Amino acid sequence: MRLLIVQPTADKRGHYGLYTAKLCQALGRLGHDVTLCTNRIAISRYLAEPPSFRVVEVGNGTLAFEPFDRESGQQRGAYYLAYFRNCRAVTSAAVRLCRRGATFDGVVIMDTEFLTASVVLNWSLGRLPPFVMLLWAANFSFASYAGSLPKRAYKVLQREIFRATLGRRIRALGVLSEWHREVLRKQLRLPKEFPVGIVPDGADIVEPALTQEAARSSLGLRDARTVFLFFGVLRRDKGIEFLLQAMKQIESSDVLLVVAGWPMEYRSEDVQHVVETLGLSGRVILNLRYVPDEDVTMYFAACDAVIFPYTRQYTGGSGPLLKQACTYARPVIASDVSDLGRLVREHRFGLLAEPENPRALARRMLEFDALDEDARRVLAERARGLAGLHTWDAVAQRLGELLSRVVGSRSEMQSMWQPVDLTVADTERDA
Repeated sequence: MRLLIVQPTADKRGHYGLYTAKLCQALGRLGHDVTLCTNRIAISRYLAEPPSFRVVEVGNGTLAFEPFDRESGQQRGAYYLAYFRNCRAVTSAAVRLCRRGATFDGVVIMDTEFLTASVVLNWSLGRLPPFVMLLWAANFSFASYAGSLPKRAYKVLQREIFRATLGRRIRALGVLSEWHREVLRKQLRLPKEFPVGIVPDGADIVEPALTQEAARSSLGLRDARTVFLFFGVLRRDKGIEFLLQAMKQIESSDVLLVVAGWPMEYRSEDVQHVVETLGLSGRVILNLRYVPDEDVTMYFAACDAVIFPYTRQYTGGSGPLLKQACTYARPVIASDVSDLGRLVREHRFGLLAEPENPRALARRMLEFDALDEDARRVLAERARGLAGLHTWDAVAQRLGELLSRVVGSRSEMQSMWQPVDLTVADTERDA
């Protein structure tokens, strides 16, 4: 198939560029003719071989998102405006590509602001190929969205505008897991005939070049029996507060916690203050910055287990689990939320704790600390096995199968789908 992949912010901090590059490369390996329409992407950062796809960078670099990431802590308004700007500009450019003689069988759009993309698509006249939207969180309701009251109200409005696009321009959704499919069908009130395919996150298997001893030395960590790692962007729904409270209950000096990641929704000094107030200085090592790609392996090589103390508000997918713990064959301790709990339970490569419960989390951390080397090795091997099930080729195969279902079925979908107008009753029921 001839495919157009649309990613408005491939240079945004997080897994966005990695996911985009790896997925496009895998689709190309499977024989698809792939074009990526994005703002900006450093392909060589994610791929060791030449790309099997074409890249169209909209705006010749003027839509770079990285500067807004760097200043997001001080200029949140500018960060959000840049995100809206990119979603409008890149989605509009994708529509123009479809009309300028470039023939595509299908279009995949990801990591977009749904209201903005929906408005662009609904206002686009003429014939377009079917769009498939990839959704990475199940938070399309007032209650499930982690944010302020105005943001939650906006989420309800966003959902209804987005729903008006489904069955017209957007002909199918790709979600990360069965849990997401079930929840999103309810939140979006989808007809049972509307295609919702599971397109899981992907993972690579990485052999760290450093030994654990060398990695700990490079990070300046003192000797410890167990080093736990919290890695990634610090958001409110990731539960760093509960993790620090759990560490307070662990008195052993042989247990260290390393927190490494960009404090997107916190101030660094506030996190440092909590650590000092709880008396955890020396047992909690903070590196509150965006960790460059070349340093990521060092953190995972140094740790014994990765911790995901996510809150009940977490509705995202298993990307951090797969691209972090499983990629590096590390056991996990995770909250039993979203799809995280299911994966850990089914594949038995870690321990689960009740979310937002520091005592329960501390018990699991101590339970892991007491495991001998053989037991830890078994958990690590199971983590590696899960990564092997989620290769990028397998992910691309799932997406290709979903696209095949919707290509050529436009008339059937339009006759089935009757968009629901936004009403007071809908809004009140959700709120």
